[in-house]
Amino acid sequence: MRVISVVGWHCFSAAKNIIWAWAILLMFASSAQAKIVQQLIDESLQINASSTDTEAQAAHSTKTDAQDILSQINLTPLHKSDDFKEVGRGEMQWWWFSLYRAKLLTLDGNYSQGELPLVLDIEYYQEIPSERLVEATLDQWQHLGLSKQRQQKWLAEIKAVWPDVVEGDKLTLRVLDSGVSQFYFNDEPLAKAMPKGFSDDFLAIWLSEQTSRPELRKQLLGELGCDC
Repeated sequence: MRVISVVGWHCFSAAKNIIWAWAILLMFASSAQAKIVQQLIDESLQINASSTDTEAQAAHSTKTDAQDILSQINLTPLHKSDDFKEVGRGEMQWWWFSLYRAKLLTLDGNYSQGELPLVLDIEYYQEIPSERLVEATLDQWQHLGLSKQRQQKWLAEIKAVWPDVVEGDKLTLRVLDSGVSQFYFNDEPLAKAMPKGFSDDFLAIWLSEQTSRPELRKQLLGELGCDC
């Protein structure tokens, strides 16, 4: 909207300048003087056109930068390309049900907090609607003491992209060096990239020392084995 307003203002200014200049032109009897005024008109048009182009190019550049980030994420291959090595894996148990198997992967197969890039890969054993996935995620953020503002911000993000899952489906989060992250569903990128800061709070569900599943955390960090 700002770009449109600026462009509209420049168009209005250009028209006003032209009318003003032509009025002066009619007042001059000398053709030499008329040529000078005409030159001023031409220069005014060039200045306004240049200014308008600059604003439009700036808006286009901003849009292109955002598109480039998303394209970079979407075109980045997943861990099956041998770029990533497994740190550890574990299963999420709920009563007598196994809900999913999770794997943590990094470039060298070792995990250090804050070191990127990395991948968290979750393969589901049960059919779970997206609403339940979101609710379970909220429960974990509340357990970790995440602020309500961040809870609501991230909930809006995941609600927009998470699908229902059935047995065998995979939901994968890949975090780039920049901190921007992308969800994949069965190795296909979901439509929306996650902003910086999201991956820290999401991964904390499993990797924080305050996690509700300390055994699963140890498995993911390679401190405890899992026959899964």
